[in-house]
Amino acid sequence: MALNKALPTDFGVDASYWHILALQVNRGDRSAAVTLAGYIDEPARRGGCRPIAVMTLTLAGDSYPGDADGLQYGALYAALKDTPQEDGSAPPLAGARDA
Repeated sequence: MALNKALPTDFGVDASYWHILALQVNRGDRSAAVTLAGYIDEPARRGGCRPIAVMTLTLAGDSYPGDADGLQYGALYAALKDTPQEDGSAPPLAGARDA
């Protein structure tokens, strides 16, 4: 599972395929730090290419997609599309398509 949305990178090309690289969860605090790796496309990721961008987003409080039974990746990806940044700005992956 991943998300598709073109975002500019420092390399002058867009990263369009966003895949969870790392996840740190604090169930007690109801928070998760999600690190996403951005690739040009899915074949680049599956082919073993290195990511061209990395971003970490925090999901906390009402935005935390877990419950007493744990955290599911589908809910995590959905929350990443809807949760504003900590400064209140729009989520960078708003409007992304499921991949």
